[in-house]
Amino acid sequence: MSNCKLNDLIWTKPTLACYEGGDGGDGGDGGDGGDGGDSAVQAAEAAAAAAAADAVTKAEEARAAAEAARKNTEKTFSQADLNTFLAEDRRKHQEKTSQLEQSYKQLLDDKSLQKEQRAKLEADLQDVQKMSRTKEQQAEFDRKQERERYTTEVDSLKEQVQQWEAMFKSSVIDRSLQDAANAQDAFNANQIMGLLRPMTRMQEGQDDNGNPLGLFSPVIDFPDIAETTGEQVTTLRTPEEAVQRMKELPQLYGNLFKSNVVSGVGSGSATGGVKSGEGRIDPTKLTPEQYRKVRKENPEALGLKQRLA
Repeated sequence: MSNCKLNDLIWTKPTLACYEGGDGGDGGDGGDGGDGGDSAVQAAEAAAAAAAADAVTKAEEARAAAEAARKNTEKTFSQADLNTFLAEDRRKHQEKTSQLEQSYKQLLDDKSLQKEQRAKLEADLQDVQKMSRTKEQQAEFDRKQERERYTTEVDSLKEQVQQWEAMFKSSVIDRSLQDAANAQDAFNANQIMGLLRPMTRMQEGQDDNGNPLGLFSPVIDFPDIAETTGEQVTTLRTPEEAVQRMKELPQLYGNLFKSNVVSGVGSGSATGGVKSGEGRIDPTKLTPEQYRKVRKENPEALGLKQRLA
């Protein structure tokens, strides 16, 4: 209770009125009456003080009760409540992010987008997707992207290596066949290359002990004829050896080399016992593949007429 209210209670205490005369008519009785008036005043003051103290006490109790009531009305949140609030906020955020992500994907489905526009949308989409990931998820995503990028680069390098290797091997094979054909005075080196190219491959060289040398050179699985039995066999030869062997088989390849053609009258004939007008190659000595090749490129060698275009 404030001091103002306390003073009001004190100044409003009951007072006792004393009158002269009556039983206390004489001076001595009057003096006794004065003593009785003082006692009444003191009693009244004591009662007023007690009432004021009681009022203060009750006021303090009321104030304490009001404070307790106020505290009781305040909401107290636990950790579980806080977690719930955070989870709900995160859910709403993820929902909005998901909607935005879906919008970007729908835009990217447009086939008419220009390259720059598509690149910008893809970059924005990645930024949105990052917003919905936790740190652990983003770290895992980055690792996955790095692995995919590394794998793509390795595959691209492998493809390039294989392409260059194939080009190098093809160049070496073609050059070796052409040089071998020219060295044996072939009429047309391209004919020799056309016959031998499908049979040629690159092979790693070996020393006398069979150890690889790390050097590759072209070799030919040549369809040969055994000198002793006359049967068809396959021999492994270098381009030079294969073309030389072709020159040694005039019944099969006589028309391909200048030295196998008889000059002068009847120069259309070739060594090997094939008469002029019958063709320069005996078709019975050719494999099916060789026969089709010669018939397509040089039918006169088989005694056939050249097809008109």
